Amino acid sequence: MSKIFASASKIVFILMAVAAIVGFFLGRMDESNFMLLCGSAFTFYFSNKGSATPTNEGEEPYLGK
Repeated sequence: MSKIFASASKIVFILMAVAAIVGFFLGRMDESNFMLLCGSAFTFYFSNKGSATPTNEGEEPYLGK
């Protein structure tokens, strides 16, 4: 659990999810905006989750340069 707070993207993901859920239950966000926000947050998180990891042991990660 402590490794979750070591990454800025994970912290932002958790805060955005909690804020969207609270806003939805308080009535400040309708269903369409809630689904759009949660869907985009999950897509961003899971698409960037392993992009900088090396494929072979000892190989440098690809950083897009």
